[in-house]
Amino acid sequence: MTRAGILFAAALFSVIAAVPAEARSPIEGRWKKGNMQIDIKPCGSGLCGTVVKASAKQQRRAERGSGTELIGATLIKDIRPAGPSKYRARVFVADRNMHATGKIQQVSPNQLKVSGCVLLIVCKSTNWTRVN
Repeated sequence: MTRAGILFAAALFSVIAAVPAEARSPIEGRWKKGNMQIDIKPCGSGLCGTVVKASAKQQRRAERGSGTELIGATLIKDIRPAGPSKYRARVFVADRNMHATGKIQQVSPNQLKVSGCVLLIVCKSTNWTRVN
C-alpha cells in the first residue's frame, strides 16, 4: 500500500470511529408536565422515562395509589419508534396502580403529546414541554 493509501485509510477510519453507533433519539432529554419532570433516555433496547422531579402532592398520590416512590421511578418503558415523530410505549400510572399502552407524538422539537389508554376504554392525553 502506498503512503497516500495508508494516510487515506487512517483518515477514513478516524472519521468512522467518531460517528456514534446509534443516533440520539429526538425525544431524549428532560420533559415537564405540570410539576413533574421526566428524563427520557436509553435503557435496554429502547428508551425509558424516569421521574426526576415531582410535587409533594404527586408523590403522596403515587405512594397512596401504588406504594411507588415517585422520584426515581421509571413510569414509561419500552419506548419504540412507530412512524415519523411517533412512538409507542408501556406506561405505569402510579397513583392508580395501572399499566397502560401509550403513544408519544413529537409535535415540535420542544413539545410532546403523550396519550395512554387502559383496556382501550379509558384514554387521556397530555402535552409535555422540553426543559432546557
